[in-house]
Amino acid sequence: MGEAITVPAAVSAAQTKRTHRSDRLFYVIAASLMLISTAEGFRRFYLHGQAPWGAMTERIMPLIVAHGLAMSGWVILFLVQCVLIRTGRRKLHVVLGRLGGVLAGAMVILGSTVAAFSAHFRPEIYADLGGARVFLASMWMQMLLFGTLVGIGLVYRRRPEIHRPMMLAATLAIQSGALGRCPYIENIAALPPLYVWGPVLLFGALLFLLQSGMSRSVNRWYLLGYAGIVAAALVATAVGGSAMWNRMVSAIVP
Repeated sequence: MGEAITVPAAVSAAQTKRTHRSDRLFYVIAASLMLISTAEGFRRFYLHGQAPWGAMTERIMPLIVAHGLAMSGWVILFLVQCVLIRTGRRKLHVVLGRLGGVLAGAMVILGSTVAAFSAHFRPEIYADLGGARVFLASMWMQMLLFGTLVGIGLVYRRRPEIHRPMMLAATLAIQSGALGRCPYIENIAALPPLYVWGPVLLFGALLFLLQSGMSRSVNRWYLLGYAGIVAAALVATAVGGSAMWNRMVSAIVP
């Protein structure tokens, strides 16, 4: 009688342990893929100090550099945090998490500011992305989404089943700049009406399939974060093409 109860419990515990292991490995793989796409997308920035379209806008060069370093730093930190959890170094993970919160706040400010100045001084470079005003709507929405997802992740930092998917979704939300500059993928970023959101949504769907296959389960919290990205993409697309938005940002993008 006791054995009949103990054996299923032991099997369940073993399955749970395997699920946790595969889940932690998934986050390391996902973060590594994001770092690879970031390195490839911003290769010209790292190696030659240039934007993908050529020379950086001189009037805001310090802001662009700070923004680029902050974004890259976040992706690196995300990978480090995933590795720390997989290797059981939780205390260091918590310490670095405080740095991540500060960095995320700086990224929202820098990203929003650089997008506005870039659209103002160099609107012509966004012609293939629906125009500078459409681009600005997408970038501001991405910064809002990133900050929101990170905020949720920090609030639920003691609940890993929520914290990790939110941080993954937040990092995914800011991958448009890197993915949109990778070979072949850049063609998707120029497809209307989603433009820069297209590669992000595709990459996010692939990550969902990978995680589901590795863990043999559906992560509903990641699905919720992904749904937020989809909703943000649809709202940004609708707003970016509206007459009201064009009037609102006419002072920024003539």
